[in-house]
Amino acid sequence: MSNHLDVFLALDSEPDYDYDSEHDDRRQHLRYIRAQQRRAAASQYERRMARSRQNQQDSESEDEQVSVPDQKGSMPVNGTTVPGDPSNELPKEEKLVKLDPAEVGMSVGLKHLYSGKEDKRGRFQWQTTLPEDLGKPAEDAESEKWAIIVRHVKVYNDPKKVLSLHSIVVQSPLLKDLLKDVLAGYPGVTVGLKRLELSGRFEPLIHRWPELEAAIDKLRQGKIPSSGDEQAGERLKHAELLHDLLEKEFKDTIDAATDLRKEKVMTYEHMWTLFQPGSFVFSKQQGQDRVFRLHSSKYGQDRNGNPVYWLTCQYIDFDGTRFGTNKLNMSIPAFEGTRPITNLPTLPLEFYGDKDELRNKLILRGGKVEALAGSHYRAYNGVGWRLGNMGVKEKYTVKGRIVIDTHGWNRFNPNMSIFVTALHIKDTPLAAGIGGGIANHGDYGGEDEYDEGYDDDDGGMPADGFFADEEDEESKRVTLTDEQRMICTPLVRGYALKEKLWLQLFVNAVQDIEFNTRAFDSLVLPANQKELVLSFTETQQSYRSQFDDVIEGKGRGIILLLCGPPGVGKTLTAESVAEQMKVPLYMMSAGDLGLDPRHVETKLQGILDMCTRWNAILLLDEADVFLEERSLHELERNKLVSIFLRVLEYYEGIMFLTTNRVQTFDAAFQSRIHISLQYKELDAKSRRTVWQNFLDQHDVAQAAARERPQKALVSAAKPPTTHPIVSPVQVNGADTAEGTADEQTSKDAQERHLKRTLPHVITAKDLTQLSDMNMNGRQIKNILKTAQLLASKRGEGLALHHVRQVMDLTQHLHNSTQENERTKSSIFY
Repeated sequence: MSNHLDVFLALDSEPDYDYDSEHDDRRQHLRYIRAQQRRAAASQYERRMARSRQNQQDSESEDEQVSVPDQKGSMPVNGTTVPGDPSNELPKEEKLVKLDPAEVGMSVGLKHLYSGKEDKRGRFQWQTTLPEDLGKPAEDAESEKWAIIVRHVKVYNDPKKVLSLHSIVVQSPLLKDLLKDVLAGYPGVTVGLKRLELSGRFEPLIHRWPELEAAIDKLRQGKIPSSGDEQAGERLKHAELLHDLLEKEFKDTIDAATDLRKEKVMTYEHMWTLFQPGSFVFSKQQGQDRVFRLHSSKYGQDRNGNPVYWLTCQYIDFDGTRFGTNKLNMSIPAFEGTRPITNLPTLPLEFYGDKDELRNKLILRGGKVEALAGSHYRAYNGVGWRLGNMGVKEKYTVKGRIVIDTHGWNRFNPNMSIFVTALHIKDTPLAAGIGGGIANHGDYGGEDEYDEGYDDDDGGMPADGFFADEEDEESKRVTLTDEQRMICTPLVRGYALKEKLWLQLFVNAVQDIEFNTRAFDSLVLPANQKELVLSFTETQQSYRSQFDDVIEGKGRGIILLLCGPPGVGKTLTAESVAEQMKVPLYMMSAGDLGLDPRHVETKLQGILDMCTRWNAILLLDEADVFLEERSLHELERNKLVSIFLRVLEYYEGIMFLTTNRVQTFDAAFQSRIHISLQYKELDAKSRRTVWQNFLDQHDVAQAAARERPQKALVSAAKPPTTHPIVSPVQVNGADTAEGTADEQTSKDAQERHLKRTLPHVITAKDLTQLSDMNMNGRQIKNILKTAQLLASKRGEGLALHHVRQVMDLTQHLHNSTQENERTKSSIFY
């Protein structure tokens, strides 16, 4: 040891340097640091040698065989001696034990090691001797005979007491038998344990204090039967023992909580006494009345470090295949003094005003959510939202058709998937103050900051990483109870067809669809052509999986090409077929896919999968944008065409393609199109039918407008109100005159309203003249709409002269857009 220590002292022979006096000299500073490091190393080496000497003395006292160094001071290494190697020369106290490898672990017995003293960083070394300050265990066989073990801790900064109740262990079987009824259903409490341990603020017993007092009163009155008359007195003594212990320790808390609840107010410090795990709580979330089952609660901090009281609540949700429980975190900010319980953002349901009305309303709403489980085609009029960047809710106003599909939500939005815990799994939290005697941390018995992990979906990822089979799970789906419907979420997940967005939707804004039954009848097409299109699509929907290609999943879809000049009913055909079949219509355009080939395939495949899942009809209007013939020079367009050719092979639904430029189609699409329909220009008979259909719709709309009360436009300027100057004796007369003027104004407005909602007066002879004009369906609609506005302004019924006046003003546009020649594709013969 002296040799090693001399080395350190030799290195430490340099003089100390006063860094403060020579702080500008960097070299002096570095030498000063090195000197300090050498001193620390020498000191550490001396401490290690001292411990080694102590261990050596202990080993010699136990007659353990120690290897002896050879004459040259070298030590055996792996059974051999390496002489002359300075690295093998160790002090006498650090000699290694020589043991035959065959004897390793073969001695029958236990070798005990004990932790030594800790350093400033809490580290310790193992030693073979017992610690000097080792005492006798507090709990032993003698302590097991007592009914309750009570642990106390020292109290600081409290002039009223020096000891505080830390925890108790209930050992009395008589007391446990009583607490089975008192704590029945309390989450996280198992009364039948051999050691029923409670600590902290003793929330289970404080929350159930009225039940505990009632049970003790029944014991005193002899109303609770016991296992034997001889134990009735002992049972009462044990119960009173627990009661007196808790009352002495928590008397102030119990009295304050009872008084606050009686006055229906609460303080922030006693908030924990108000919320009992497993009870129902009421809160407004996103403007919706919600009832939750309280899972757990604790004091903590929000993201900004402000003190709050956290409530983790459970509710019922649907993950696309089954109903289950999910969690939501809510907080009550800290406040001074008392606050009415009804003014809290979250409050126990028992303090809500009309609980029965609320319960019935929520059960009805939960029943709607249960009925919409699965995939459903509905209408919606309300607000929808989704999480955008940084977790911000993006809200959208939706008025139109939607498809409710939570399973599709999970499939096409995996980052926002909904997962739940199955209803049959009991999710009982560890109630605060229950456990293995570990003291709570912090002033409020919890962590200083709330665990944000509670916000995660409770169900986690699906089993084995894949979603359950929807059809199989639907047959196993259980019926919700009224209690489960009451705490069910008000949200459903669906796809807005007009906005083309996946959104969270409110179930009360979901409506049934009023389908237009006249749409297909008003379609101006030859009867055999209409019958072919409708029967073809309906049969395909029913027997989609009956015919397949050589490769599974290939060629199951049906593609219909509708070609013809503008305004002859191509788009209307797809729309009316979807309306007749009462299935969703997805209208895809170039804007939905973009022009980047890297993203087009992903978006296109997603749209095709959604339409296949919903049995929807896919309409690709103006398809020539993507299906134009490939060339040798436009490589980017060639990529888009190739993507469409490949993806359409595996589409399993019905697709309508419309174009008025069929001659530009790539030849490869001819073999992929099952039906090609050529739409010709409207003849006189067809134009007459179109005129008649629009006029009939005009009369229906006018009749509906006549029945509705007239409303002034919000943006319309209101005429100034003038009051004539009259003498005091003429006040009554002035009022009468003013009332008469108001009545006259109302009559005039009503008369104008009736004139503006008159039916048309176009005769059959007028229709013959109009049908002789060469126009398409879209032009006829636009002219009639403009003429109707003109007639309404004049307070007249729509007549032929209104139509002619509009046509005279816009005829130059019609003449310039008339096509001189019609191009036909080679696929129409």
